[in-house]
Amino acid sequence: MNVTPVTLAKHVPLRRWSVVRKLSARSVAFGLTLITVSYLVLVPLLMLLYASIKSTEEKLPFESTVTTLSNYAAVFTSSSTLPIFLNTLFFTAGSLAIGLPLAILLAWLLERTAIPARAWIANLILVPMTIPSLLSAIAWIQLLDPRIGLVNIVLRSALGMTGDTGPFDIYSLYGMCFVQGLRLVPSAYLMIAASFRAMDPSLEEQSAMAGRGVAQTTLRVTLPIMRPALLAALIYFIVVVIESFDIPGLLGFTARIRVLSTAIYWATHSEVGLPDYGLASALGTIVLAAALLLMWNYQRLTAHQERFATITGKGYRPRQLSLGVWAVPATVLCVFYIFVAVFLPFVMLLWTSVQPFYAPLSAESLGRMSFESYYKIWQESSVVRALWNTMVLALVTSIATILLAVLVSWFVVRRRRQTDGLAHYLATVSFLPQCVPSIVIGLAFIFVYVRFPVPIYGTLWIIALAMTTRYLAFSSRTTTSALMQVHGELEEASQMAGAPWTRTLRRVTMPLLAPAIINVFLWVAVHAMQELSMALMLYNPDTVVVSTMIWSMWQNGRTADAAVLGVLLTGLSALLLVGGHVLSSGVIRTHSGPERDRRKRFGQNVSRCPRRSARAARRFVRSGKR
Repeated sequence: MNVTPVTLAKHVPLRRWSVVRKLSARSVAFGLTLITVSYLVLVPLLMLLYASIKSTEEKLPFESTVTTLSNYAAVFTSSSTLPIFLNTLFFTAGSLAIGLPLAILLAWLLERTAIPARAWIANLILVPMTIPSLLSAIAWIQLLDPRIGLVNIVLRSALGMTGDTGPFDIYSLYGMCFVQGLRLVPSAYLMIAASFRAMDPSLEEQSAMAGRGVAQTTLRVTLPIMRPALLAALIYFIVVVIESFDIPGLLGFTARIRVLSTAIYWATHSEVGLPDYGLASALGTIVLAAALLLMWNYQRLTAHQERFATITGKGYRPRQLSLGVWAVPATVLCVFYIFVAVFLPFVMLLWTSVQPFYAPLSAESLGRMSFESYYKIWQESSVVRALWNTMVLALVTSIATILLAVLVSWFVVRRRRQTDGLAHYLATVSFLPQCVPSIVIGLAFIFVYVRFPVPIYGTLWIIALAMTTRYLAFSSRTTTSALMQVHGELEEASQMAGAPWTRTLRRVTMPLLAPAIINVFLWVAVHAMQELSMALMLYNPDTVVVSTMIWSMWQNGRTADAAVLGVLLTGLSALLLVGGHVLSSGVIRTHSGPERDRRKRFGQNVSRCPRRSARAARRFVRSGKR
């Protein structure tokens, strides 16, 4: 068939315009993603640095025209600075000394040994993640208060001790380390257990054949192989403890024990006088620098873990060790941890919520049990507003974080070759919030939105933006890992069939990422509902959320009401996680059944016959619509 010049003139420009339009959509999306991530992450941090070198006597940082290092001089010359740094160091070291060894031991027992009821114990270990840190601190206050704590009362009676205080005091650095250490265990267990699960047991078998016992094999073979994962976990949780605010804020308030995170808060919420934003900025910058250094080392360690890989293409068969007579003591140890870390705090929280005022367990207090607090709490308009704001905040933050994380992941994974430098920049900046403590992000957002003419300061949206920034690192890393498992030929074939890039992303890419997206949604929603430090820095009476309401109730002596709200918040978190697990299981079954086979056949057709790829892609996209 002869093609006339008129035909060429009519069709070629249209085809070129179509290609340009598709490239333009991707380029615009890439540019907007770069601008959004840079604005959310870098602008607040730059404003924090700017505020730290401005004189802030009776004025805000950006109202001053004087550039000075007096804020840093005040930090390092103040008599209170050294105790704050020492308290932070002790709190960090003590929390890690309790949490990490316990997590390593539990991970080893549940992943490398054949103790009874492993699945049940593993699930129960994760239950504390549904209880906010603030509520854990409240529960342990009721248990270990020097005078009225249940454990102290029982011990004084059992040991015949005189006096009405002791033997334990939760309002101390030791108490703070104990509670924070227990809070670290579930997250540290998840991080470490995966490495134990993946390790080749043949190395341990060879050690056993050489006559080494279980203890020697673990110390000389297992733990050295696990060294990169353990060091990475150590560095990561140092940052987590340094940024922790809930537990030191609640337990340290009574004893006037301040660490870096609480010092930043009290500098901006002074009990006497005006807020000292310059001092808070200088402290925040110091914390930020330390966290950046730690996370840089974390990145270096995780980047070279392949040198310690033990899963190969030969003879890998995961098995558990037999503990013999030690199986029963090991099981008892796991059950004891669950009793202390899960059962006791939650039962104490429930007990406090059904008492008109806190009282230890007795026949008299049993007679005062009532669910009246659960009815009265709904009569307060501020509580209803807090619950509504919390749900809106969790939903908005989750959706915004997912959309931004998917875009970041797509451009980092799919466009790395075309825009290598920009893709690397995007990956680095999107991970940066992992290094920034929540209270520092809250402080930085105050400076940005009080200074810039964006009318969101004092609204719920500024809290949502701050949380989106804070949770972007985890979300983008999760979706990036999932996207790396999806071959790009599915998206390429869809676009060859004429589907726009946005439709391909919506109809092909995101359905394949559905399990990861659901996990990110659940993680972000639960953390947004429990977040305290950022909300405390940015809320007002109209934007109060449940976590700040619990904090205020506790500060005002409304213990029972705080416990009631805590039970409701824990129930919402648990309900969300269970519902998400059911939904995620259904999605995984969908992707592992007929839908997976359909996508697999589509990919095979594309790879075997490129000329048929357009027709196959068109059928694939249409079937997805149906």
